[in-house]
Amino acid sequence: MKTTIEPEEALTGVLTLEGVGKIGLDLLVTFESGTHYIRCLNFGIMSSGETIEECKENIREAIEIYLNDLSEGESLFKACGRRYWEMFYRKRSGLQSEWNFRAQLQARGMQASQNQVSRSLRGLCRLAGLS
Repeated sequence: MKTTIEPEEALTGVLTLEGVGKIGLDLLVTFESGTHYIRCLNFGIMSSGETIEECKENIREAIEIYLNDLSEGESLFKACGRRYWEMFYRKRSGLQSEWNFRAQLQARGMQASQNQVSRSLRGLCRLAGLS
């Protein structure tokens, strides 16, 4: 059975770490199989909740636990997979699907081939450091 993942929110926050400074965090809220999930895309961690607000509270706690459990010298960043970054940037830019992307281009009198759509998505992933 294939599960549908529906992106609901693409959020950006700031985490301030003593001795490190401010770090931008990208968070993706999705709805899957009747549950809300939130992923911290930069750290590769996830939490869930019955509501989006509960997800946000739970991811704060999950990030705190994640940071406390890091070993000395261990990399802070363990990015989520490309699939979630693509959802994040589509949601952030208002593009829900390649079809929607094409529809928006056509509304502006432009056309896009499959290769152009793929290149655009790869470009967004490069911006996120996932190339």
